[in-house]
Amino acid sequence: MEIEDYLNELDLKKIQCEYCDVRIEDTTNTTIVFDDYELVNCEVKPSLGAFIRVYSQGMWYYGSTTDIFSLDREINSLIAQADHFGITSQNENLVPYNTEASVNTILEYSEKDVRKVPISKKIEFCRSYFEMVKSFEKLEGVFVRYVDHFKMKYFKSSTDVSFTYDFNQCGSVISYSILDGDKRFDDSVKSYSDSFETLAEKSAHFKSEIIEGHDFLEASTVEAGSYPVVMESSVVGVFAHESFGHKSEADFMLGDDKATEDWKIGSKIAHENLSIVDYGAEKGTSGYCPIDDEGFPTQKTYLIKDGILAGRLHSQYTSSVFNEAPTGNGRSINFEFEPIVRMTNTYVETGKKSLDELIKSVKKGIYVKDFRHGSGLSTFTIAPIKSYMIRDGKIAEPVKASVLSGSVFETLGLIEGCTTDFELLSSSFGGCGKMEQHPLLVGFGGSKVLISKMMVS
Repeated sequence: MEIEDYLNELDLKKIQCEYCDVRIEDTTNTTIVFDDYELVNCEVKPSLGAFIRVYSQGMWYYGSTTDIFSLDREINSLIAQADHFGITSQNENLVPYNTEASVNTILEYSEKDVRKVPISKKIEFCRSYFEMVKSFEKLEGVFVRYVDHFKMKYFKSSTDVSFTYDFNQCGSVISYSILDGDKRFDDSVKSYSDSFETLAEKSAHFKSEIIEGHDFLEASTVEAGSYPVVMESSVVGVFAHESFGHKSEADFMLGDDKATEDWKIGSKIAHENLSIVDYGAEKGTSGYCPIDDEGFPTQKTYLIKDGILAGRLHSQYTSSVFNEAPTGNGRSINFEFEPIVRMTNTYVETGKKSLDELIKSVKKGIYVKDFRHGSGLSTFTIAPIKSYMIRDGKIAEPVKASVLSGSVFETLGLIEGCTTDFELLSSSFGGCGKMEQHPLLVGFGGSKVLISKMMVS
């Protein structure tokens, strides 16, 4: 029996509870790894499973199963648990589930389905990277990895909410060390696409990135201190995600009066040129999520709008607690987990400046091109890979910088300019971690920005 036919026959309205929903995920993941020209891993992993939720007598009951055509049995088991505990809700006005009937089918990737590409073609694609790097005599420890992911997601609830959508992506990364005597520079370059056929085109920048990396063998270490900093889109994105996006997730504020007070909608918290958005309907991105795992369409949610705190991210439960509209951010990493508040694509909107204008306004500062990792909530740290000095309004010599750091709210007020150009970054590798759910695919980026003062070491 097809999954769609089975769900059509599944009558959730007859279940003796306030609410019930099921989410089925049919996924296939491919991983290919080369280590110094040798194929060390090649695997294709299919996965099929369902997550079931029951809301009864004031509590949620969850279950997951790989026996997707026996969901009646799983649901009845959860109902039995609810009857056993018999807890009555203390808040009759709280409705933590979707009550508005809807039907959505969003199929974008039947022609691009990565499962249709022969594994031999994917292996040869990886080998092509080694042909590219043969001319670089100083490269060692060359590591190539390719991954792809196809997913069909199905959802049905007892309130007549149903959806089906597909997701398709692939990506590659080449990691390496550039060595010259006792000098060393470690780097990696990634590409991403929602189509295997276009992935090679998006890998054209690999060679130029490796060439640029050689310049950092001679780079001096930056003198620690406070500098104006110009950030490229990827660095802006990780700042927006790690330092502000997570603080916007409403479940972090539950039961925390101080966090709720700090996050007072309508308060001015940033320079008027700054707007930060979360939006899952951006097609072709790793954060693509047109409908969340509770059946709510994604919204273009302004977290900051023109410097004003404009919103927060919600699951259906947190939206009910805060009496604010759902934002379509109830997400899980797979069918084994319940939805919690998560980001999709988080980015800084465009401003009115060009990159040249930002650079020209800086007498002495740092231009940060990319990053290794970032973290933070009230304070943040970002570890750059490639950085350059800015001298007299021009990008100058490469420098080694270990950490950018600062207070989130202070830094938001120091953003003096955003560029008119925009880039939304995606990745098939890693993802966002929260609680026990890691990694979740997300996207981030935006315009380039100038921050008038930031600690660099």
